[in-house]
Amino acid sequence: MRSAFTEWPASDTHYSRKNGRMAAKNGKIDVAREYIEKYIQLGIKHNRGYSKKYIATVLSEDHPDLFKNIEDARTFVRAATNTKGFRDHSKAGEDLARRMSLIGQPYLELEKQGPFVIPRQYKRPLIIADLHSKFYDRKAVGLAIEYGLKTNCDSVIIDGDFMDFYVESKFDRSALTLKGFEDEQEWGVDMLQLLQDCFGKVFLKKGNHDIRREDLHQRLAVKYPSILEMSDYADYLFFDGSTVDVIEDYQKIIFGKLNIIHGHEFPGGGIHIAYNRLNKAMDNILSAHSHITKQDSRCDINGNMFGSWVLGCMCNLHPRYSPSSGWNQGFARAEIVNDDGEFEVHNRRIVGNVSKPA
Repeated sequence: MRSAFTEWPASDTHYSRKNGRMAAKNGKIDVAREYIEKYIQLGIKHNRGYSKKYIATVLSEDHPDLFKNIEDARTFVRAATNTKGFRDHSKAGEDLARRMSLIGQPYLELEKQGPFVIPRQYKRPLIIADLHSKFYDRKAVGLAIEYGLKTNCDSVIIDGDFMDFYVESKFDRSALTLKGFEDEQEWGVDMLQLLQDCFGKVFLKKGNHDIRREDLHQRLAVKYPSILEMSDYADYLFFDGSTVDVIEDYQKIIFGKLNIIHGHEFPGGGIHIAYNRLNKAMDNILSAHSHITKQDSRCDINGNMFGSWVLGCMCNLHPRYSPSSGWNQGFARAEIVNDDGEFEVHNRRIVGNVSKPA
């Protein structure tokens, strides 16, 4: 009788299966190494990184006969890239470039990094801001449009908070007020159509209220990813024949030598809003957001003059949450005066039913 610890000789079938599995495993590693080397060279050439998951995804798509799924491919990518530091420190620089090529790219939260430059053909825009959709003031908007037409404005820049999205507000909401916002989308489309018909071109910059809807959808998308398909601001306000350019809330607008922001980009404001924003910008700047007309200027050490203009709003001056707000209504017209981008800003305040120079 054989002892329980005696090993029986393995059959030829056992060895053939084992060898077959080893050959398949080695074949997978060889293919993984081939792809890894390909992406290392691409990474060095283009100064970017490709994560193991990215390479595994490509592997599984290109070789479904070898890899059951992405995780299967990822296992072999990890096995093929298993290292424990630099063996030859004289080649550390070379090894570093190769290793960095296999580290995934950083994630950029802001998709559009640069500013939005107003095309040079538009030289006299009317600039309005803070309509807040159904909170808008009909008389103020009418005065601004009439002034823009009278002074031959060739475009309109909406400098943030065109929409309000009251229903998505994080603050206390009123059922009665919500009733008045049932047709907010229709209002937005109709107002943009009117402005495009009047001035030909509309540049619509998002403000902090304009992104309320998108922010809500992004939070909900953590559990319900498909909701992101509904969040696009431009689609929400689209109409047939629209040529409206939508500008992200974090992008500044460049109009000649004038920088235009909504104002929420610079937290705080204080009493001297125009002065404080000029100090932060250290350049010519036009903004809104604070619902009050202000302007200031200063010279640098070389005698160069820089200005700051803050626009009044186009909305109701007596909201429920702040009946005595201290706001004022207003708008502006800007104009490029030479090929160097020098400009003029005509900031106007609405007093009574008349617009006057600020």
